[in-house]
Amino acid sequence: MRSARRDRHPRGVWRGLLLLLAVVLLPAGCSLRRTSAPPVSPYCRGGDPLAGVYHPDRLHLRKRCALVAGRVDSVRMEGYDGDVHIWLDTADGERLVVEIIPQDRALVGVPDEGAQVTAVGPLVDDLQHGWREIHPAWLVTPSRILPARPLELARVRALLQDGKRAAYD
Repeated sequence: MRSARRDRHPRGVWRGLLLLLAVVLLPAGCSLRRTSAPPVSPYCRGGDPLAGVYHPDRLHLRKRCALVAGRVDSVRMEGYDGDVHIWLDTADGERLVVEIIPQDRALVGVPDEGAQVTAVGPLVDDLQHGWREIHPAWLVTPSRILPARPLELARVRALLQDGKRAAYD
């Protein structure tokens, strides 16, 4: 009888230890959080990276937040949607557009042509035009603030609300 009792006792101890380990380690393991890489810039925004962009379906999001640097080749104000187009030549020989949307022009400055700048925002492929962009730009530096005029803001509000499929310039 004693031998039968000895056989059961070690199994019961092992079961108890396994149960205790499961009860202790399972919640501890579940509380471990996977940390993602820190954003490339403190200017990266949360939420929808294409918020406020006219016809975002024409853009393919490559990177939620990217930082690019280069020389400003040209700056053009778009009359249709009020965006500012900044053509940038990057150090690695890439040419891309940095677009500032009217809603952000009170926060995001416009650089001078020829300036060496850094820009932050979503990196996208513009499928309609066939080029790569930072759109919308969340930071361009160095630059100067050129707030959108009320007419430009009203125009983009109407475009965003109407959802009309007009040709995009």
